[in-house]
Amino acid sequence: MLGVRASRDSIRRLAVLFMALAAALVVNLSWLQVFGQGRLEENPANTRRIMREYGIARGRVVTSDGLVVAESVKTDGPLEYRRSYPGGSLFCHLLGYDSPQFGRTGLEAWYNDYLLGYRPSRGWTEEMTSDLERGNDLVITVDSEVQAAAAQALGRRKGAVVAVDPKTGAVLAMCSWPDFDPNALVSRERDAGGESVADGAMRSYNQDPNSPLLNRATMGLFVPGSSFKVVTACAGIESGFPPGTTYDCPGVLPVGGSRVTNYGDPPTSFGTQDMETAMARSINTYFAQLALGMGAGRLVEYAERFGINGEIPLDYPGVVPSSIPRAGDMDQVELAWSGAGQGEILLTPLQLCLVGCAVANRGRIMRPHLMKEVRRSDEILERYEVREWRSPISSQTASEVLEMMVSVVRSGTGAEAAIEGVTVAGKTGTAEVEGKPPHTWFLGIAPAENPTVVVAVLLENSGGSGGAVAAPVAREVMAAALK
Repeated sequence: MLGVRASRDSIRRLAVLFMALAAALVVNLSWLQVFGQGRLEENPANTRRIMREYGIARGRVVTSDGLVVAESVKTDGPLEYRRSYPGGSLFCHLLGYDSPQFGRTGLEAWYNDYLLGYRPSRGWTEEMTSDLERGNDLVITVDSEVQAAAAQALGRRKGAVVAVDPKTGAVLAMCSWPDFDPNALVSRERDAGGESVADGAMRSYNQDPNSPLLNRATMGLFVPGSSFKVVTACAGIESGFPPGTTYDCPGVLPVGGSRVTNYGDPPTSFGTQDMETAMARSINTYFAQLALGMGAGRLVEYAERFGINGEIPLDYPGVVPSSIPRAGDMDQVELAWSGAGQGEILLTPLQLCLVGCAVANRGRIMRPHLMKEVRRSDEILERYEVREWRSPISSQTASEVLEMMVSVVRSGTGAEAAIEGVTVAGKTGTAEVEGKPPHTWFLGIAPAENPTVVVAVLLENSGGSGGAVAAPVAREVMAAALK
């Protein structure tokens, strides 16, 4: 009897064990189906997904003026299609790349579901009765001629250019140098040594100390120098310091046991000046006193109203926030230098461009965007709806600062941005960088009477001054946008 009972107990324990294993299996499979599906879909080792997606003729990317800058081409290999970029490196940071090895970046990543035809939905009947063979076309806001002008003006100098229509937020141009060849990264060829061309190109770009894969327009953070005085002026006016506010502007201003200096050797003393002249001549000791007068709380508050310390809602991956220290972390020296655009402030060229958009558009910043519309052949499936993002300053303040910026180009440090027959507003910036040549900036707006383009230019460690080096780049881009 004891032997029979022991045998029954063993069988019972085995049954319980098998039931527990079966339950665990069901739970695990259910979890994978419900919660783990997305991760499995995106796993690079998932060859079924790759085969399926590269069996679809991915949609084209077309500029606002009709130039095809990305398209799919048939191949003889196991993956039916590969990407081709007819514009080469001209649009590389914007488009990114679409690669089975390296994944997707840029607009190829952001609008992947549209380009593959997954969005907008085709409708239940079509989904059930036909395979997806072709994706949708993406029309972007970028104008190919403005983009080409930006790239040519920037040349082979490390830096970035952003141009935006302030009334709509449409990005007209965005380029960064050093650049890269997206066609090399999607190549399926092998070189003479048998190595994958794409692998070799990616290794080369990753090892390049100049970081050619980095989009400096949206991901590069740089001390803004005097281009930040646009923010300081806006904050000052809205804090009770009108444009007629005057300060004595010595070459050297003692502050909290340290000092703020003007440019020049020895530092230039400008005497008593109002805000417009201080903007036109980019007087550090004026804006240092303006910042001290309004206080750190107001300066930081207005910087954040423009979007600094926050996320920029651009339809593009890889946009990093610009930054200004918290008011409580600023001492008097930091505050004074921040008013002049030095200190710990870091901006992307995109962020500076959006500051200019507020000045150009009566105090309003429209939500920046790259998508114009999504098409299937001639049918428009989706169209971007223009909408406001922020309203950091009043229309009156914007008008007053815009007038100051006209003086910068007409009679101040930004004369090199002037365009014959067009009233141009602007602000120069020359940012000191310890141990390296300065960055140079220019923020341009044209035409000042009815702005249709705002351009931000950054030249990294270029040396020289913003007025001499960056302003001519902005001039060429604005001229192209106004044609």
